[in-house]
Amino acid sequence: MPDAKYVIQLFDKALHDRRAFSCGVEAMDRWIRYSVSDQVKSDRLRLWCANDLEGKFVGFYGLTAHFVNPDDAPSLARRKERQPIPAIYLPALAVDKTCQGQGVGAALLADAIIRSLEISDSIGAAALILDVLDDGDFDKRKAFYLKLGFAEIGNGDPRRLFLSMKDARAELRSQFKSRD
Repeated sequence: MPDAKYVIQLFDKALHDRRAFSCGVEAMDRWIRYSVSDQVKSDRLRLWCANDLEGKFVGFYGLTAHFVNPDDAPSLARRKERQPIPAIYLPALAVDKTCQGQGVGAALLADAIIRSLEISDSIGAAALILDVLDDGDFDKRKAFYLKLGFAEIGNGDPRRLFLSMKDARAELRSQFKSRD
C-alpha cells in the first residue's frame, strides 16, 4: 500500500512499546501490557501489532488455532457433519483510544483475514471465529464485524461470530476485480 498509515508486524518487544497503550477496556490493556508475552513465548498465540509511521504502538490482534463442534456452530457446519470444524480464533483486536475511528481496526481486521486465509491454505480451516466483547459498546463492536462480513455462528450466543474462509476468499477476489 503506497499510502499506508500503519505498519503491521509480528509482535516484537523491541518494536512494540505497549506501556502507554489504552483501548478503553482495562482488562484488555492489562493483558497486552503484562500477559501477552508469556502466551506468545509458549506458542499459545501469535500477535500482530500496528505502529503508526512515527513508531507509536496503535493496535493489535491475535490469532490462535481453534475448533468448534458442529452442534455449537450450526451456521458453519455442513449437513450431517460430526467431526470438529477446524477454525482460526481471533481472541483479541484492539485500537488505542487516540486512534479509534481512523481505520486502524479495519486495517488490523483485514490483515487478520488475509493471514487467516493463508493459514487455511496451509493447514485447512473453515472459518475465522471471534467473540464480541460484551460491554457497554457491544452493539457498536458487533455492528463493526457484521459490516465486514461476519455472521452469528447460530448457537444462540449473539457474541460468537464467524467469517467462513469461502466467503473471505470470494470477497477478496471481488475486491481485486473491482480494482481492475
